[in-house]
Amino acid sequence: MMNTKKMRIKLLLSALFITSIAVSCSGQDSAKNSGTTVKAPSNEPVTISILSWNPLTDEEFERYYVKPVAKRYPNITLKLVKKNSGTAQDAIASHLMAGNFPDLIFVSNKDINDFLLAKTVYSLDDFVKSNKFDTKRFEPSAIASLQRKKEEGGLVAIPWAQNVGALFYSKDVFDKFGVPYPKDLMTWDESLELARKLTRKENGVQYVGINLSSLSQFVQSLSVSYLDPNGKALVDTAVWKRILEFYKTAFAIPGGATKANLFGSKTAAMQPDWLLTSINAAAKDPDFRWDVAGLPNFKENLGTGREVDAHSLAISASSKHKEQAFQVIQAVTSDEVQTELSQYGRVPALVDSKILTGFGSQLPYLAGKNLAAIFKTTPGKLRENSTAYDTVVLGFINPLADRLRAGETDINTMLRETQEKADAALATAVKK
Repeated sequence: MMNTKKMRIKLLLSALFITSIAVSCSGQDSAKNSGTTVKAPSNEPVTISILSWNPLTDEEFERYYVKPVAKRYPNITLKLVKKNSGTAQDAIASHLMAGNFPDLIFVSNKDINDFLLAKTVYSLDDFVKSNKFDTKRFEPSAIASLQRKKEEGGLVAIPWAQNVGALFYSKDVFDKFGVPYPKDLMTWDESLELARKLTRKENGVQYVGINLSSLSQFVQSLSVSYLDPNGKALVDTAVWKRILEFYKTAFAIPGGATKANLFGSKTAAMQPDWLLTSINAAAKDPDFRWDVAGLPNFKENLGTGREVDAHSLAISASSKHKEQAFQVIQAVTSDEVQTELSQYGRVPALVDSKILTGFGSQLPYLAGKNLAAIFKTTPGKLRENSTAYDTVVLGFINPLADRLRAGETDINTMLRETQEKADAALATAVKK
C-alpha cells in the first residue's frame, strides 16, 4: 500500500504534468511567453478568480478589488478563492487538481517562486508593453524582486501593496520606568542598551526590554540568501554567527530570556515587527498606549529596512482570460485605489509621495502615532538568491533562537550541525 508521502508526491507530479500539457497545447509555456501577441480584451461578461495566497479579508477584497474593478470594467466580476491548506507544494497541487486554477494569484514576491517552480505563472512583459503600463510608478525594489531573466519569464507579477518592518514600543512600560522613548533608526546595539534599562521585575511581573522577532525576520534587514547558487545551505556563516551572538547577548540580560509580547501580555517594552501584524493587533486594543520608531539595524546598514515584501498579482498560465486579468491589475494599481489603500494603513506599491500623505487617516486608532517613522527606512533588496527551497533552510534556523533562549551558548557547534541538517534536507527536497 502506497504511503501518504509517496502519494502526495505522485499527485503533485501528476498535477504539474497535466498542467504543462494543457499549457503547451494552448501555445503557452508558463512564464516563458514573451513575444506573443496580446489580444484586445473582450467586453463580454467574464468572471476573474483570484487566489488569495497572501491574506486578504473579504472587506479588503470588496473595497480594493470588487468596487474599483466594477467601476472601471463593469463586464468583469471578481471571485476570491481562499488558499488550500497544507505545504506550498500540496496546496498548489490541490488547486491544480481541481481543474479550475484561478486567473490571478495574489502572492508575495517571496512566495512566488513556489508558483514559478510549478510553472503556473504567465509572463507580463507583453501586457506591460502593449498597454504602455508604467512600471516606474512602482517601488523600484519591489519591481526588481519580481523581475527574472527574459528566458525565465521576465516580469512575473505586479506589486499591489507592501509590508514593512518597524520598531513598535509600549509607552506604558517606558513611562513606568522613566526611560525616554526610543529614537528613530537606532543601531541594534543601541536598542540593546535601551532594553537593559527596561528589563525589570516589578510586583511579580517580568518586563522585557525587547521582544526579538524570529531569526528569519531579523535577518531580512541584511538581505541574506539561505542557499548559494549551487543549492547548498548558507547557515554556517559569519552573518549568522553575528546574529546569533546578538540574540545570545539579549537573552543573557537578567530576565531577558522571558517570553513577552507588546500587544498581548503587554510586558515587552519594544518589539520589531511587521507593520500589518502590529496595526491589526492594535485594532483589537485601541486603548493600548503604543507608538512606533524606525527599524534599527547594524551600524553599517542604518536606514535599510527589511527586504522588500511586495504583495503582488500574477496571471496564471492556465487562465483563459489573461487580457481581462491584466485589466484587473491595472484597476487595482491605479492612483485612486492606492491612495485609499494608504488611508487604511496599507503601504502602497507606488512611489508617489502624495499617495502617502494621508497614510492611516481612516483608522482612528492610528491617530497621533509617529507614522512617518515607518518610512524612514528604505526597503532592502530581495536576497540575491531567493528560491522555493528557502523555507527548508529556515525550518532549521528559526529554532536556534529558542535554543539560545534556553541557555545554549556554543554557537559554532549549533551552526555547524544546522548546516549539515539543512544540506541533507535540501538534497532530499530537490530530489522530489
